[in-house]
Amino acid sequence: MSKKIVAFVGSPHTYGNISTAINQILEGAKNNKSECITYNIDKLNIGYCRGCFVCNKTGGICVIKDDMQGIIEQLKEADIVIIGSPIYICQVSAQVKTLMDRLYVLTDEKHNPLYGSKKLIMLYTYGAPIPYIFNKYIKYNGNALKYMGLKLYKNIAIYGCYERDKVKRNRTLLKKLNSLGVKISK
Repeated sequence: MSKKIVAFVGSPHTYGNISTAINQILEGAKNNKSECITYNIDKLNIGYCRGCFVCNKTGGICVIKDDMQGIIEQLKEADIVIIGSPIYICQVSAQVKTLMDRLYVLTDEKHNPLYGSKKLIMLYTYGAPIPYIFNKYIKYNGNALKYMGLKLYKNIAIYGCYERDKVKRNRTLLKKLNSLGVKISK
């Protein structure tokens, strides 16, 4: 049985490290015939959450009419969600933060997931040459999305990415990411 994977590239660099890493995971998943959809958040029209809570009362229908309607339709059927972001100033990119806020639409009035449980992979890149510098923040982010039905399966943090092609040049990392794609798609 093939899996449906919805991935989000949360970097403004379309062909940068986040995109390369996500594409490698998806290539592995496609080997098992998984359906893979990728969104480059920077290219989409996604407005900021207004915190009005209307979505909780309307069964997940947001008052903001933008590209999120199509994204939510894809997420309803997804088995696995991948969110990739560079870490800027100790946090996810503005694009990813906006997406995460708008994922609140996946909950009901009692903060229960509307569309069941999906595996979540959070992928981060950052320029600092220190491996575990953002671990607390990374752990927090993955756990914050569980109320939306996104259960953290794996956090991936790739450090020392001060060049846009660092991931592309790391053959060992590319192989691991591809293997992860194969594993999650079984």
